Amino acid sequence: MSPQNNLKNLNNVDNTTSYINMTEQTMEKTLDAIKENLIKSIDEYVKIQPRFLQSVSDFQLDSIQSAKDTINKTISSQKRFIKEFVNVSQSQPNETYQQLFKKSNENIDNFVKAFYAGNNYNFDTIDNTRENLKIYHKAIDTFNEYSTNAFDAWISFAKSFSNKL
Repeated sequence: MSPQNNLKNLNNVDNTTSYINMTEQTMEKTLDAIKENLIKSIDEYVKIQPRFLQSVSDFQLDSIQSAKDTINKTISSQKRFIKEFVNVSQSQPNETYQQLFKKSNENIDNFVKAFYAGNNYNFDTIDNTRENLKIYHKAIDTFNEYSTNAFDAWISFAKSFSNKL
């Protein structure tokens, strides 16, 4: 049998056509179910996302407060220790303490600058990632459009070829 006869025979058989339609319907229902489940998953994430962000924020604030408490308690104990065991005013000249305070202030200033630089880096990274996501989304849309156009072109070509048979 020639390929032309096979194609004509396939078009004339009702079972094949109904099987193809059933398969198309099954695939369409399956893809719709997948789409709905993925959208539902994202919608559920959106519902918990504010709570997640609040948890992270609360944890950060608790960590900051804990660090402050630790600093206050540590310095308080050091002061008590110094008062009990060392007569500071007589053991070191005043210049030493001025240099110590100056260095301590410089270190804190450097820490704060590094902290701000790190935060700015993180903010820039998040902003750039959001922009990249937009670009990625546009690329996916363009790819889907291209794929659809290519598929439509091949279908049109196949139909024009089969109509000549």
